[in-house]
Amino acid sequence: MTTSPLDRSDWVEGLRTRGRRVSAAPASVPPRADTAASTVRRGPYAAAASGGAGSAARGPAAVRPAAPEPRRAELRRRPAAMGIPGPGVAERRTLLLVTFLLLLYGLVMAYSASAAQAYFQYDSSFHFLKRQVVWALLGGAVMFALSRVDYAWWRKAAVPLAAVVGLLLVAVLVPGIGGVVNGARRWIFIGGQSIQPSELAKLAAVMLVATLVVRRPRTVERPGGFVKLVAVGIGPPAVLIMLEPDLGTTLVLIVAVISVLIAAGSRLRYLLGLAVVGVAGLLALIVVEPYRMERLTTFLDPWKDPQGSGFQATQSLISIASGHVFGVGLGNSVQKFGFLPEQGTDMITGIIGEELGLAGLVVLLALFAALAWACFRIALTCRDLFGKLLATGITAIIIGQACINVGAALGLIPLTGVPLPLVSVGGTSLVVVFAGLGILLNIAANRRSYIVVSAQRKDRPAGRRRDGRAPAAGARRRG
Repeated sequence: MTTSPLDRSDWVEGLRTRGRRVSAAPASVPPRADTAASTVRRGPYAAAASGGAGSAARGPAAVRPAAPEPRRAELRRRPAAMGIPGPGVAERRTLLLVTFLLLLYGLVMAYSASAAQAYFQYDSSFHFLKRQVVWALLGGAVMFALSRVDYAWWRKAAVPLAAVVGLLLVAVLVPGIGGVVNGARRWIFIGGQSIQPSELAKLAAVMLVATLVVRRPRTVERPGGFVKLVAVGIGPPAVLIMLEPDLGTTLVLIVAVISVLIAAGSRLRYLLGLAVVGVAGLLALIVVEPYRMERLTTFLDPWKDPQGSGFQATQSLISIASGHVFGVGLGNSVQKFGFLPEQGTDMITGIIGEELGLAGLVVLLALFAALAWACFRIALTCRDLFGKLLATGITAIIIGQACINVGAALGLIPLTGVPLPLVSVGGTSLVVVFAGLGILLNIAANRRSYIVVSAQRKDRPAGRRRDGRAPAAGARRRG
């Protein structure tokens, strides 16, 4: 088909006119300032949604508003809005509830167990109760304050705190500074109140060992590093506490430090070797002191000398057996009238068994089991190494002390003179327990507890990759 020159010229003119219209259209529409600003603020998807360049070419069907990106605050509130508690919430609530119930339980039983002694010595049945309430209020204030302090701060304070506690342990042994009660020099009396530095030593030892492990996490896997941690964490405080003497507190301290080492990943053969050495040392300490040897033989057969060395053990068993299932009634104990020694402190479990019976003991053990669950859950869910080790050590202090006290009252282990946490009458021990619980509350609520932090580069051997394998052949070093 052929076209005439006139038709060909019309076709060319039509193409030129169409090209001028297409090229003139973008130039006639100036760019919008708000579109450019929105592009900077919200990215290219916001520019397309607001009618920027490129959206008109795709047509109206291609223009879709971008969904707003959720903010971090909204993401944090989302689990609570859905009725799902955030991380650590259930543990914190359980910890606070059980602590309050144990404290209330302890105040009632402390008054019941110490009323007779307080009346005959101070002409007031409420003497020990008033002191316990004051210490409980002080401990509650300490717990609230420490729950607001970032637990990572204790890494910096661990070494100075251990040094201060070491000086206090030395000061207790100095005549004129440390007071002697029942043949033991364990307290410093200031303004009519007594302070027991050995209670502070347990918490300081846990913080020190956790700090040393975090500085070099792989040290605990080597025999030399393991021995150094044991020597630094257990050696000095244990020796000073045994000079008081106080075998029960020393055992609690050792249990707490070993728990930290287990949580840090110590090898089983190191722990077994430490157990063998510890048992041998304990037997040596028992043989050296006649009264400790007496306690051991009494534990094996308390009824051999019920009026002498076995008096306290047999009276505790009589108290618990007298309570039967539901007890003789609150305040109706007979053993507290001079029959059971230390009925308000070390042997308060015997009074509980007599007045409240088996039911009261089951409730007490259930409360400590709930406390142990909350504390161990905080330690398990914490992803920060220092927080995990610190929570493990504090839990071992509280729960280990409770197990030793109840076991001694039931005749399962020898008598060691360890108070029952949150229940026994005592000042420094109660405040230290509240301090540990405050630190646990901060670990459970702290954001860093749920962030995974990689190991430090200096802890990896030179020439090794993150997974521990050797670098590939021919790989060049950077730097």
